[in-house]
Amino acid sequence: MAYQIIYRAMKKIQQKAKKNSLSVLRQTIRGVTPDIVVKARRVGESTHQIPIEIGSTQEKSVVIRWLLRTSRKRPGS
Repeated sequence: MAYQIIYRAMKKIQQKAKKNSLSVLRQTIRGVTPDIVVKARRVGESTHQIPIEIGSTQEKSVVIRWLLRTSRKRPGS
Protein backbone atom coordinates (compact mmCIF):
# COMPACT_ATOMS: atom_id res chain seq x y z
CA MET A 1 0.00 0.00 0.00
CA ALA A 2 2.79 2.41 0.94
CA TYR A 3 4.61 1.68 -2.33
CA GLN A 4 1.47 2.46 -4.31
CA ILE A 5 1.00 5.78 -2.53
CA ILE A 6 4.63 6.79 -3.09
CA TYR A 7 4.67 5.80 -6.76
CA ARG A 8 1.38 7.60 -7.46
CA ALA A 9 2.69 10.71 -5.74
CA MET A 10 5.93 10.56 -7.74
CA LYS A 11 3.97 10.22 -10.99
CA LYS A 12 1.81 13.24 -10.11
CA ILE A 13 4.90 15.30 -9.26
CA GLN A 14 6.51 14.37 -12.56
CA GLN A 15 3.37 15.26 -14.53
CA LYS A 16 2.82 18.61 -12.81
CA ALA A 17 6.44 19.77 -12.52
CA LYS A 18 7.66 18.32 -15.84
CA LYS A 19 10.88 17.40 -13.99
CA ASN A 20 12.40 14.33 -12.42
CA SER A 21 10.21 13.63 -9.38
CA LEU A 22 13.12 12.38 -7.26
CA SER A 23 15.06 15.61 -7.76
CA VAL A 24 11.93 17.63 -6.86
CA LEU A 25 11.56 15.58 -3.66
CA ARG A 26 15.24 16.09 -2.77
CA GLN A 27 14.96 19.83 -3.42
CA THR A 28 11.87 20.00 -1.21
CA ILE A 29 13.62 18.19 1.63
CA ARG A 30 16.67 20.48 1.36
CA GLY A 31 14.42 23.53 1.33
CA VAL A 32 12.63 22.75 4.58
CA THR A 33 15.53 21.20 6.50
CA PRO A 34 16.11 23.03 9.79
CA ASP A 35 19.57 23.87 11.16
CA ILE A 36 18.35 24.56 14.67
CA VAL A 37 15.66 23.00 16.82
CA VAL A 38 14.16 24.53 19.95
CA LYS A 39 14.30 22.34 23.07
CA ALA A 40 12.60 23.00 26.37
CA ARG A 41 15.02 23.40 29.31
CA ARG A 42 13.92 23.83 32.87
CA VAL A 43 15.83 26.60 34.65
CA GLY A 44 14.74 26.98 38.25
CA GLU A 45 10.96 27.26 38.34
CA SER A 46 10.45 28.24 34.70
CA THR A 47 10.88 26.46 31.38
CA HIS A 48 12.83 28.19 28.61
CA GLN A 49 13.00 27.37 24.91
CA ILE A 50 16.69 27.05 23.98
CA PRO A 51 17.88 26.74 20.35
CA ILE A 52 20.15 23.75 19.71
CA GLU A 53 21.97 22.76 16.50
CA ILE A 54 21.05 19.33 15.22
CA GLY A 55 23.00 16.71 13.28
CA SER A 56 22.37 15.62 9.72
CA THR A 57 20.54 12.40 10.62
CA GLN A 58 18.26 14.20 13.05
CA GLU A 59 17.64 16.93 10.44
CA LYS A 60 16.34 14.33 8.01
CA SER A 61 14.08 12.68 10.55
CA VAL A 62 12.62 16.07 11.55
CA VAL A 63 11.94 16.98 7.91
CA ILE A 64 10.28 13.66 7.16
CA ARG A 65 8.14 13.99 10.30
CA TRP A 66 7.09 17.51 9.23
CA LEU A 67 6.26 16.43 5.68
CA LEU A 68 4.21 13.47 6.90
CA ARG A 69 2.35 15.61 9.43
CA THR A 70 1.43 18.29 6.89
CA SER A 71 0.46 15.74 4.21
CA ARG A 72 -1.85 13.99 6.68
CA LYS A 73 -3.56 17.31 7.46
CA ARG A 74 -4.37 17.90 3.80
CA PRO A 75 -7.81 16.81 2.62
CA GLY A 76 -8.16 13.94 0.20
CA SER A 77 -6.02 10.89 -0.30
